Amino acid sequence: MTQSRVSTQFFYQNDKLISLVQPGANRTLFRGEGVPLAELAPDDDSGNVQLLVTDQQQSVLGVSGESQD
Repeated sequence: MTQSRVSTQFFYQNDKLISLVQPGANRTLFRGEGVPLAELAPDDDSGNVQLLVTDQQQSVLGVSGESQD
């Protein structure tokens, strides 16, 4: 029995995450003055860019338009 290993690759620029690549779930983050602003998922059929909701510490709290349950 062989097991396939699923790997996730993280790409950084100036110590900030800019891209995440894994089978079926690629993501690219866009930043302005170091603050995460938007996320693009090119594998997503919608092709939409999602705006990110962040706090003063530059933590991503959610995605604009999503309900916070």
